[in-house]
Amino acid sequence: MRIGIGSLACLLLLPTLAGAEEKTPALTDPTPAKGWIITIGGTTELGPKYEGASAAGFSFMPSISWRRAGEAESFSAPDDSLDYALYETDQFSFGVAGGWKSGRYSSSNARLFGMRDIRWSIEAGVFAEYWPIQDRLRTRVEVRQGFHGHHGIVADFSADWVERFGHFTLSGGPRLSLGNASFMRRNFGVTVPESLVNGVLASYRPSGGAKSVGLATALEYTWSEQWSTTLFARYDRMIDQAEASPLVRTIGQRDQITVGLGASYSFKLDL
Repeated sequence: MRIGIGSLACLLLLPTLAGAEEKTPALTDPTPAKGWIITIGGTTELGPKYEGASAAGFSFMPSISWRRAGEAESFSAPDDSLDYALYETDQFSFGVAGGWKSGRYSSSNARLFGMRDIRWSIEAGVFAEYWPIQDRLRTRVEVRQGFHGHHGIVADFSADWVERFGHFTLSGGPRLSLGNASFMRRNFGVTVPESLVNGVLASYRPSGGAKSVGLATALEYTWSEQWSTTLFARYDRMIDQAEASPLVRTIGQRDQITVGLGASYSFKLDL
């Protein structure tokens, strides 16, 4: 879903508007914990219009999470998929993960003339998370299957060092993304008919392999028990099968930069 710059300004103003309201009841309670803490939010991003693109655009992604009252809020990086843990300990968790991926449309770029449109996709799969150093170093892997726009498999690996000081939480670390042959051919391949119609892009049939490596960082500020905002940035470098695609080399670029701002609001639901 595309939005304008005005939505970004709204995210910046959320904590200020919240301060103008009457005092909200605290989420902590000295009595035995009961109920749930629900956190809803959204993130506005400025990044590539599609993977390997040289042009950027705004997008918006909503989010929701929940935890039992009394449980500490767990760390989550802005580029994590939505997830639900089926098994969880202090250092390890495993569960299901999913997200939404925007498409690529030839009408958005004259240089994509003759290329098949890639519709938006739902990606669903599993995740595993391990903290080699408790509350400091988190490692995570996600494996997701695409539906609707593409039917390939993507694997994302990440590591984040987490530092908390006062109301701030600073995190960041390396990223690696892989795709199977179906994913790579759908997103980076050029068929012979497409090449003939386009006239600029050479035909290309990639195999499965590495898609990108990169770095991500985020800075979260907790205004109150209810409100928090997060500023983040991510850099990806297209490599291997993706980098060799004429969609990247001829009309796109290897360097992909995404910046964004998110805000979230938490409230207690007594059940």
